[in-house]
Amino acid sequence: MTSYQVYLRSDIEWTVRKFEADTPQEAVELARQFADEHYDELEFSGYESCDCPINEIEVCDADGNELAVWLDADTRLRVAARELLDAAEKVAARWERGDLAEAVRELSAAIANAKEGAG
Repeated sequence: MTSYQVYLRSDIEWTVRKFEADTPQEAVELARQFADEHYDELEFSGYESCDCPINEIEVCDADGNELAVWLDADTRLRVAARELLDAAEKVAARWERGDLAEAVRELSAAIANAKEGAG
């Protein structure tokens, strides 16, 4: 097993905790489970305290390099907003010229990214 440094973040707070796991993805799952079951044991730092939901979990190696990231659905959507807007604008522009196929494929890819995210 490897010891991973895992950051858990909300919109205004963050904390870091070590998790022992076989893979970075397993560390993400352990962190999510710990946050669900032992939220009150997490010591957050931030601008002010709150009971905000955790919306990002980042797993790092001993040197601080990112190995895995989990984002909740709302954060994935915020991250994907620019790509979605660009793709939607392209579809609207192509609609007027009757040339939709490529633009719709790009929009479909942007939608998939927003739903699944990177991590």
